[in-house]
Amino acid sequence: MPIVSVIIPVFNREKFITNTLNSLKKQNHRPLEVIIVDDASTDNTVSRINTFIQNNSDKKFNLFLHSNKSNKGACFCRNYGISNSSGKYIQFLDSDDFLHANKIKHQVQSLESNNSKLAISDYQYFKNNVVIKSCKNDGNLLKRISLGWSVYTSSPLINSNLIKGELKWNEKITFLQDKDFLFKVLMLSGEYTHVPGFTSYYVQHNDNQISDLYIIKKPQFFTIIYSRLFFLFSNLFKMKFQCIFYTCVGIFETVFEFILYYIKKSIKTFFGKKIFNQIKNILRNNN
Repeated sequence: MPIVSVIIPVFNREKFITNTLNSLKKQNHRPLEVIIVDDASTDNTVSRINTFIQNNSDKKFNLFLHSNKSNKGACFCRNYGISNSSGKYIQFLDSDDFLHANKIKHQVQSLESNNSKLAISDYQYFKNNVVIKSCKNDGNLLKRISLGWSVYTSSPLINSNLIKGELKWNEKITFLQDKDFLFKVLMLSGEYTHVPGFTSYYVQHNDNQISDLYIIKKPQFFTIIYSRLFFLFSNLFKMKFQCIFYTCVGIFETVFEFILYYIKKSIKTFFGKKIFNQIKNILRNNN
């Protein structure tokens, strides 16, 4: 069976990292290469990781830890993981989330049997061990993602040849980095296999999820628009025509979100939050 490289950026996750690593140990696919990149944690995260490695690492479940000397961000950590991976396939995983035991196995089987470069499954949101939302990555995913849909970081399993030397996580983007990166992965691939089933799990908690508020403080529309334009012109002759079209749609969708964001901000500034919420409720009720 082919090696799968799992890349995990981590920063101050002492409460969660052991559960995340245990979910990987339960994977029914072997061999796994797990590359953990610690982003200068200041708690006991590194100690927990080292203890796990000492007690669980073997030839078919090989764990590596790299520690940054200073905080460089999750995108840098993922790029480091990509460049130092040796697997045929790459699985991204956040340090507080987890996977179904058959997730990687079933996606590898789909990729191998279909000679495909990208497999995507469905995902769920968890809070206090309860499913609070389920999301299916079915239908025309190229169209859906161009209109703003996010497939979620750990849903895909990606052939390393598709991204190594071709794509990097944009280290200038600090909010919804996965949405930007996976948009490009899908457009560059041009096709994918959908493996039905909820096999990736996003865990909501109260610890340092400041990215939820980041867009309110500092929206990055211009960075994302430039990133997608640069991607489009850099890969114009590598992409299928429909993917060129959907990339353009994705750029215009971001421009629309930019305009909508500042319309909302202006209404709040001039009329106040109370009137803004009243207008929002009226529009919601009319729909």
